[in-house]
Amino acid sequence: MARPFRLTAPEPGELEIHEQCAKVLDALLQPPAMWACYPAGHVELAPAQLARLKRVGLKRGWPDVLIIYQGLSFGIEIKARGGKLSKTRIGRTRRGGMQVFEDQEDVFARLGLAGMSIAVVHGVDEMLAAIRNWGIPLKAEVQPYRRAG
Repeated sequence: MARPFRLTAPEPGELEIHEQCAKVLDALLQPPAMWACYPAGHVELAPAQLARLKRVGLKRGWPDVLIIYQGLSFGIEIKARGGKLSKTRIGRTRRGGMQVFEDQEDVFARLGLAGMSIAVVHGVDEMLAAIRNWGIPLKAEVQPYRRAG
């Protein structure tokens, strides 16, 4: 017997979730807290652009969003459902030499030792929960309309 057909809503991709989180941070993060996106991993870069960014200090494996509040640093890593942190691997450079490509699992551990709190989230609700948990102030949030009684 065939399984019944079920419609399921499509899961948003990582970029879509990231854009939603950015809009919410702009709207709700209460000053003096500040945030910025860490500009790596969201777009495909030409080799020359990537090389230039590496020369000026771009590092692999940092969280997608950085928040500063009261002298503390916080990181938010945005993943689509089922997404996992990247793992450090060994590979070859363009010239054939061996190179360690340090990624999120190891970098997040080192950032934690340096004092950064990091949360991995799969959407706006999880991001807001992490921000509240850290005690970072948010502007008054609009609550959905609910009928009395």
